[in-house]
Amino acid sequence: MKSFAFFTAFFALSLPTALTVPVSVRGTTKPLKCAKVNVIEQGTAPWALQRISGSAPVTQNGRPTDELSYKYRYTELEDGEGIDVYIVDTGIDADHPEFGKRARNAISTFDDDLEENSGHGTQIAGTIGSLHYGVAKNVSLVGIKVFSPLFDTKNPAALIANITTGIEAAILLHNARKIASDFKGSVMNLGFGFPKELFDAAGNSDSLRKVLEQAIKDGMHVTVAAGDRARDACTDFPAGYVKDIPGLIVVGATDVFDKRLETADFGPCIDLHAPGGDIMSTTIKGLNGGVKVDSGTFLAAAVVTGVVAGELGKNPNLRTDPIGMKRLIKNKAQKGILRGAEAGGDMLVNTGMPGNPIEEFV
Repeated sequence: MKSFAFFTAFFALSLPTALTVPVSVRGTTKPLKCAKVNVIEQGTAPWALQRISGSAPVTQNGRPTDELSYKYRYTELEDGEGIDVYIVDTGIDADHPEFGKRARNAISTFDDDLEENSGHGTQIAGTIGSLHYGVAKNVSLVGIKVFSPLFDTKNPAALIANITTGIEAAILLHNARKIASDFKGSVMNLGFGFPKELFDAAGNSDSLRKVLEQAIKDGMHVTVAAGDRARDACTDFPAGYVKDIPGLIVVGATDVFDKRLETADFGPCIDLHAPGGDIMSTTIKGLNGGVKVDSGTFLAAAVVTGVVAGELGKNPNLRTDPIGMKRLIKNKAQKGILRGAEAGGDMLVNTGMPGNPIEEFV
């Protein structure tokens, strides 16, 4: 039973059997035939969701980026049902109404009650899988708390140890789920990055690289924020580990004009970009009605996490194949349309939904 509800802003359209639409396959155009499938169109979506589910740039027509008047199209197979998403961050406000009963906090590397008191992890969770702001609206969201609001970069060894411990916990949960009959795949989201200097000072950064290697080896799909220091992403970590761990998916950020965010990292370590500017998402319920607009590669990585979850629903053969999944989403991405991303990852994530939503402006 799917847990999302169909509000008046959500419409289900049943496409006919053997629907034929043009798709590009290695430079040629061939018809795509598919069985009957329900396509859902959300009429009150953030701009980022419209951008990833259409081929055309977003037309604002005077609308601000924080207005929920854009359109998002996805199929029932892409709602993420049964997919486990591990968010290694500050935890999740699991009781937020946007998550229904799909969110929980599994572990904290601190001696606390798992409470999310920052909002950062909840923003990520909302962009991945909340009802109105999320890409994959029916995923299971699992908080792995490795940061507190007062985490101290002056103690880098403890910081890296907390992150490593959290990722190890996510791997254990993934491996336990992997043997279950209802297992459909796991995605781990790392929405943070620290400069190489901090890792050098920690003296134990190799432990984080090794645990990420293990996650990929065990069949977890791992998305990583490129970093938000407007510098080479190869000098921020864990993004820089992609040189040694090609299964990681490192994500840069763009704005509504398909331009790289000025604050976003760039360079050859970035695999692809996703919307990351002025992203509306969830935050702690008591803050601004539980909604926040923010920018950064941490939100762009969350968008890609949602896309990966959706693809797992359509491609069970990639359930434990991170390299194959990375190849798929890069093949589906739009090429050569971004500005300011020439130094690396010059492609924009896309779900592959044919055409574009019909825009009606009053």
